[in-house]
Amino acid sequence: MARVKEDYRSLTGPQKAAIFMLSLAPEQSSKLLAMMEDDEIKELSQIMSSLGTLGSNIVERIFVDFADALSNTGSLIGSYDSTERLLIKSLDKDRVAAIMEEIRGP
Repeated sequence: MARVKEDYRSLTGPQKAAIFMLSLAPEQSSKLLAMMEDDEIKELSQIMSSLGTLGSNIVERIFVDFADALSNTGSLIGSYDSTERLLIKSLDKDRVAAIMEEIRGP
C-alpha cells in the first residue's frame, strides 16, 4: 500500500481533501460526496484508497489549516442570494431552482 510522506508540505490539494474526507464522520462525508461529480469522486476515492497509514500530526495540521482558512474569510452573509450563488456553482440549474423554490416557500 502506498504511503504519503509524513511531511505535510509534500501533500497535494487532492491528498489533503482525501484525508479530510476520511477524517469526517460517514454522515458528513456522504453529504459532501453527494454534491460531487463522478470524476471528482473517482479521483478522491483513488487517492483515499492509496494513502496508507497517516500520523495524527498530518490530520491535525489539515484541520488547523482548514480552520485558519475559514477564519481568514471575514464575516459571512447568509442570504437567499448568497445561497443561490453557492448552489449554482455546484448543482445543475433545475436542481438549484427546485431547492430555492422550496426555500422561498409560498
